[in-house]
Amino acid sequence: MLPTNPRRTMYLYYRLACVLISLSAHVKAFVLYRHKSFSSSLSSTRSPPITTNGKVDCLNTYPTIPSDLEYCFTEKEWEQRCSLAVSYRIAYLHDWHENIFNHITLKVDGSESEPGGPFFLLNDFGIGFDEITASNLLKVNLDGIVIQQSIPADRREINPGKGRVFKPGYVLHSAIHAARYDVHAIWHGHDLDASALSQTTIGILPLSQEASYVLNKGLSYHPFEGSANDESEQPRLVANLGPTNQFLLLEDHGPIVACTTIEEAFHGMYFLTRACKYQMKSFAAAGGDISKINVPDDESKEEIMRRLDKFDEAPSSAKSTANNTNHSENKDEVLLHDTSGLMFAYARRSAERVFGKDQIYR
Repeated sequence: MLPTNPRRTMYLYYRLACVLISLSAHVKAFVLYRHKSFSSSLSSTRSPPITTNGKVDCLNTYPTIPSDLEYCFTEKEWEQRCSLAVSYRIAYLHDWHENIFNHITLKVDGSESEPGGPFFLLNDFGIGFDEITASNLLKVNLDGIVIQQSIPADRREINPGKGRVFKPGYVLHSAIHAARYDVHAIWHGHDLDASALSQTTIGILPLSQEASYVLNKGLSYHPFEGSANDESEQPRLVANLGPTNQFLLLEDHGPIVACTTIEEAFHGMYFLTRACKYQMKSFAAAGGDISKINVPDDESKEEIMRRLDKFDEAPSSAKSTANNTNHSENKDEVLLHDTSGLMFAYARRSAERVFGKDQIYR
C-alpha cells in the first residue's frame, strides 16, 4: 500500500527513477568532457581495511555522552553527532563554508525503522561552522521538521529554542537521503575554486590523481535552476546524481559529495576541491588554452582508472608480515588501507588541536 503522505509518495517515485536509470548505468565510460559519469569497476576479493599489524584499527573515537544528555540521545547518535560536529570544524579550517550557509548531513543510524523516519542531522541555520557542537546540531525528518529532543538550554546558547532549518539545505539533502539508501553522509560546500569551475562548460578533467579519483567514483552534473528552495527540483537532482555516483557538481553553484560514511565524504570533498584548484591554476597558467594542458588520451585514462581501482591496496609484503603464514589458499585476497579513515583522523586531530575537544564534543 502506498503511504498516505503525498511527499513520501513522491520519494517513492524518486527511488523508482533511480532504479530505471541504473538499467543503463552498466557500461563504464572514460570520456573527457562533461555530463558523463564514471563508476569504479569490480575488484578481486578484498579484506577489511588495515592500518597496523594487519588489524582493523578504530581510527576515530569520541568522548562518552555527558550525563545531562544521556536521556536526549542514544550512544550511537551521540557518536554520530560528534563525528558530524568535528566535520563542520574541519570544513571551516579548509574554507569549505560560506558564512552561515552550506551543509553537511548525516543520516541517523537505524532511523529508517523509527516512526516518522528516517532522520538526519544538520546544522542549525544561523550558527557558523566554527560554532557547531555535537548538541546544537538539529535532527530533522525528510519533511524538514525538527525532531525535539529536550536538549538542555545551556547546550544551545546560540540560536536558543527549537532551531532553524535553511530550506535550500533541506531541499538538496533530504532528496538524496530519501532516494539513495546507500548514502548516509552528504557534504556540500562553496569552495571558491570548485564553485568557479562549476561555472564553466569544461567540467572536471582528469588532470591529476585527485581528479581521476573523483571521476572513478562517479561524477555527474546538475544544471543551475536558481536557489535550491523549490521542492520540484528534487526529482531532477536525484536523477542527475544517479544510482551510484558519489559526486554531483551543481552548475553555477558548487559540489555535493554523497557517500556511505562521513569519512568517505570528507575524503571525496578533499580530493574534489584539490582537483578543482589544480585545474583552475593550470588553465590560468596556460592562458585558458586547453591545447597547452596535459590532458591524458583515452588509452592513458583507462590505465589511470585501472590503477585507481587499487588505490587502497596495501603492499603484498604487508600481507606476509601481518599473518606470517602460507597464502597459497588465499592468493586472491587483497589487504586494504582505510585511506578515508586515516585522512579523516588526521583532519579530526587537527580540528581538535585548533578548537579543543571540549568545545566540539559538548
